[in-house]
Amino acid sequence: MGASWARPTGVRLRLPCRRVRPDAPRPARRGVPRRGRQAWPVRTRSRGAALPGQRISRPSDAEPAWLGRGPPFYWRRSVEARHPRESAVRQLVKTSSSGDFAHQKQAALRLYVQELLTEALGRNVVVTVLRSDPIKVPSLFPADVLSVSLADGTELSLFVKHLGAEQADHPDKQYRCREVRIYEVLLRDVGLPVARYYGSRWNVATQRRDVYLEYVPDWSLKYTDLEHWPTAARRLAQLQGYFAARPEQLLACDFLLRLDAGYFHAWAGRALSAVVSRLPDLARGLEGIVASYSRVAELLERQPITLVHNDLAPKNVVADRSCTPARICLVDWEMAGVGCGLLDLVHLKYGLGPRPDSQMRAAYCAELAGSGLLPTRPRELKRLFAACEVHQTMCRLAYFATWHTPAERVAQWVREAEQWLAGI
Repeated sequence: MGASWARPTGVRLRLPCRRVRPDAPRPARRGVPRRGRQAWPVRTRSRGAALPGQRISRPSDAEPAWLGRGPPFYWRRSVEARHPRESAVRQLVKTSSSGDFAHQKQAALRLYVQELLTEALGRNVVVTVLRSDPIKVPSLFPADVLSVSLADGTELSLFVKHLGAEQADHPDKQYRCREVRIYEVLLRDVGLPVARYYGSRWNVATQRRDVYLEYVPDWSLKYTDLEHWPTAARRLAQLQGYFAARPEQLLACDFLLRLDAGYFHAWAGRALSAVVSRLPDLARGLEGIVASYSRVAELLERQPITLVHNDLAPKNVVADRSCTPARICLVDWEMAGVGCGLLDLVHLKYGLGPRPDSQMRAAYCAELAGSGLLPTRPRELKRLFAACEVHQTMCRLAYFATWHTPAERVAQWVREAEQWLAGI
């Protein structure tokens, strides 16, 4: 018994089995509340993730997700207990404010504008000052004016249009990039009556497409004297004559609307539906017009094609009166298409008196003489004007409820459409 005991070779000690405890609430420690295993929150998925626990990386130019509601929770709770350098951590929180991110966004915008101007001007430029001011006049999309100062002393102004989802239910505005494509593909010639296009980019923060154009510092025709309206008619005719000589280029652009017979019948149907639902007493007269609408649609479809603005109200024509004659710029090309160019003139001159109306017609027709865009016989030209008037009246009738047009005016439009149709 006095000899020391040695464990036999190859024999392991048998330890007691580990005690398996049932799921029971764990004891609280260090201030953590008592809760069971099932009380721990399920790991949620991030926004846009397909599976629980999946994390979607944020774009590099996106702001932090917590911006606007303060720093994250782990920055706010018990900094003293986690880190002895309390003052340094709090200083980091203070400096990570929205003002710093705004400064970074301004610097990124300056760099982007600098790249646009370098490519447009054909030389290296350095932007020293960049100031953004919102446009105060009413417009469908928000817009800003960028005042740019270059290192060589040059001063420039850019018009930034923020395209979004406004009027998403409009049948002619279903393709939101149409205006950008038109500027990029068709409106590059400096001799055309349009503002200069510099470029565009998708804005992640606003979920809009920012379009950078030349800023024309003057008013639209809506607020100018009638002496500038014939100039606008001539410049419109020059633009349409330019594209009438390039029909293959227009037909290759799938982003342009096709103003064919089906297009015109669709607008006549919308006008009839709007009148029947709101003013059924006027529906009988309009039904007769729609029943005979093939005369209008087929006549317009047979015309030589050119680029049609398709929304050429006076508010979409800017007249720069700093030069003589005034420089004309057609803007807002979201509804542009291929078809009969006379539709634009009829839309532009709507509401004018007999004398300015006649002046607009004369200026437009004289500019297009010999181009083949207009009929040479006066009778055929009169019929074409009447068909354009009927179509533009249908477009107004389709939206009279949206514009809150009085019933008396709607009745007048129906009577005018009947008179125009009788002249075809």
